Formats: sequence, structure tokens, C-alpha cells
Amino acid sequence: MFWDSQNVYLNQKQAELLVAFPKSKGRLEQPKNYYNLHTKNEFTDQIWREKLGFQGVDVPSGKNSADKQLVFDCIKRVAIKPSPDIIILALGDRDFAGLITVLKALGITVIVFARRKSASQKLINLVGEDNFHDVDELSSLCAGLKAQLENQK
Repeated sequence: MFWDSQNVYLNQKQAELLVAFPKSKGRLEQPKNYYNLHTKNEFTDQIWREKLGFQGVDVPSGKNSADKQLVFDCIKRVAIKPSPDIIILALGDRDFAGLITVLKALGITVIVFARRKSASQKLINLVGEDNFHDVDELSSLCAGLKAQLENQK
């Protein structure tokens, strides 16, 4: 899981649910969170993010610096180790269309979490409606997964 918190802000409860979602589908590698410590609230937010298991990646200020680092790390991840079946991205701008295209070409399912009202329609179209989730609906999505898992028992 790769999360650009400069692009998609989540409060602590939403971040907990973001971590719970992939755990309901299988094993979750250590998720990464991209931020800039010089941005408002990032220092205190990073403390609880680390407690949730996120590896923090502080990126310097600059145009698209978090985007570039996230893309680099994600490509490096799929190039070095056996590729995961699913990659979850918490982001929303169209700068990631190329990354999603590459991941899908490798046969990786890409799931995107963003705010629908600000997410790029191009991203939504690339992953499809089934693999796009509005972060403001995480609570109901995870409640539905919990019920689904209980019904399978």
C-alpha cells in the first residue's frame, strides 16, 4: 500500500480502516506514507501513522516530489521482489495514470482510495468503478467486509 497524504488527507480513524481493508483480503506488507514534515500537522500525524504500521517517507518540498518518490518506490517494489497480486494506492491525481497502467500491464490489480469529488476521472476509469473507493466511505466498506467475512464462517 502506498499513500500520498499530501494528496489524500485521512484522519486517524480513516487510516485505521485503510489498513484494515487489505488485511481483510490477505497479507499486508508494510504500507508506505508519503508526506512533507514542513506541512501543517504532518509531524503529529506521522506519529499515529507509524503506530498504525506505516513507514513514513518524508519528501522534500517541490513540485510533485511525493508523487515521484511514490512512483519510484512502487516500481522498485514490483521489480525487485515477486510482484504482489494487489497494490493499493491512496491518492487521487492523474499524475499516477502511468504507474497504474504499468502495474495493470504486469497483471497486478490496482485498487485506488481517494475522494471521489477531487479524484481524477482518468484514474477512476483506469482502475474501474469496482476498484475505486471513496475514502469517506471507508467505514461502510469495512463494515460490509466484516459482515461478508462473518457470513463465510
